[in-house]
Amino acid sequence: MDSDKIAHEVFGAYSFGQNSYGELCHNDTVDRTLPTPISFCHNVKILDVACGNEQTAFLFETGDVFTCGYNDSGQCGIGSTSRVQSLRLVPALVTEDIAHIRSANGCEHLTAISRSGALYTFGFNSRGQLGHGSTNPITTPTKIKDLASYHVVEVACSYFHTIVMTMEGTLYAFGRNDLGQLGIDDGMDRHVPVPLTYFNSRPVLAVACGQHHTVVSLTNGGVVAFGKNDHGQLGTGYTLDYHASPSLLAAPLDSLVVPSLACGYYHTIALAEHGSVYSFGRNDYGQLGHGHRHHLSEPTLIKALAKTHAVQVTCGCYHTLVLSEDGKVYPFGRNNHGQLGLGNLIDCTSPQIIASLRDKFVVKVASGFYHSICLTATKNSVGSRMDTSHTLCQDLGKLVNNPMRSDLVFVLSGVQIHAHSCVVMARCEPLEKMLGGRMIEGSLSEINIPDYSPEVFQVFLEYLYTDEVASIQTTEPDAVFLLELLALADQYLVQRLCSMCERIILKRLSLENVVLVLQNAHFRNTPLLKKRCVEFVMDHFGQVIALELASGAL
Repeated sequence: MDSDKIAHEVFGAYSFGQNSYGELCHNDTVDRTLPTPISFCHNVKILDVACGNEQTAFLFETGDVFTCGYNDSGQCGIGSTSRVQSLRLVPALVTEDIAHIRSANGCEHLTAISRSGALYTFGFNSRGQLGHGSTNPITTPTKIKDLASYHVVEVACSYFHTIVMTMEGTLYAFGRNDLGQLGIDDGMDRHVPVPLTYFNSRPVLAVACGQHHTVVSLTNGGVVAFGKNDHGQLGTGYTLDYHASPSLLAAPLDSLVVPSLACGYYHTIALAEHGSVYSFGRNDYGQLGHGHRHHLSEPTLIKALAKTHAVQVTCGCYHTLVLSEDGKVYPFGRNNHGQLGLGNLIDCTSPQIIASLRDKFVVKVASGFYHSICLTATKNSVGSRMDTSHTLCQDLGKLVNNPMRSDLVFVLSGVQIHAHSCVVMARCEPLEKMLGGRMIEGSLSEINIPDYSPEVFQVFLEYLYTDEVASIQTTEPDAVFLLELLALADQYLVQRLCSMCERIILKRLSLENVVLVLQNAHFRNTPLLKKRCVEFVMDHFGQVIALELASGAL
């Protein structure tokens, strides 16, 4: 999910492939086999893009959503089913502060997530995939009432079903389920969101939907899948008709951390840590990228991309696009409408670079049924994907515990940590009140902070200066450190840091630390931590008790 974030200012969009309904956004119905700039998007800042079945949607910096293409079920969101051959504003979303838009390969419905976490859906709905309790199509974006009390952070969808992830870490599913694609073992469709309890104690990192299957990667490593498996698209190492409950993938995806997933109709692509790409499932057009057309039921590394650091993957029905760290796009698979952007209609069984985009820096790719979109950033806005040394948060981060122009020193266990009162007071109200009086008295220079370690306090300052905690994302401190940081953030009323600590702790919950975390959660009355810890203990009760007995705690 984080792989979908656009880190640079986007000023251009290119489209190619099928254009039967105007989905390429050129106000015509002529296919393109080469990436063609969309004039509507020229020098306009784009926040997001989504492609479905012969449909495209853009989210611009203004917060406006524009759509075009196939609209027989109202999936363009304009309040009717009339043809939309050129980009049109979705009026109902103008005031909803939209942050993300989502669709997928052959999907005929569109979803939009607001910054407050509300989820809007519209379009095709024959199996309840819009989540509103009916099977009627909806032509205007409509908020899902059953999710009103939750903060939605991600959505994955396909033709007949939808999976939703909330900030609390819960997955909800709705739509078609006759092949177990919702992960519920009863074959019954769901017309409203229902929680998938399997994931209550298994924090989720990413999710994607194929035509009749779903794949979910776990924060602690490993990928599970459920639904149809006739081509091996579940990656379990064998083919059965379907799996109605989550099944762990075969090695190496049974344990690897997989930040991003994408599905075609019957194939799956996994982007693992460090940029390696694995594929499995149907392969009759070469959509798996291995130089042949044999179906694969086990996750297989795409060797042709071994020297490429991938940052995003996306799939059309039978084609795949991989985006590299240096802004290059590698397509493979079916090419009957030019959706690979190579200037021809020849299928490719191995990754090829889109030559006509070599002089562009692509920052995001999206794929629909038989079409593709690439978002580009201007050269002077990116330089390279790694050139981010002059962002405000990074420059402020250089001042953490830096004596340069420091007018304030915190002392913890005899260790001095330098700070800048203007930053600290602007970012933390309790510290502002504490330091304000001392400034009047002229006794600001040294402040003793009891009960906390200097290492934890420095991370606390890192957050105040940068709004991030990058250091603990990379060093992976233990639960004791994180719980101390949570206590410090709680004491100084830095609520967002509290929430970040809770999420990181939950991602790293284990047999060894769950009791300690539960004790702290009870002491500090943190409902989410308590709930998830109790669920974890119940799921691993025997192992937890055995560890406690072995340690002498019981």
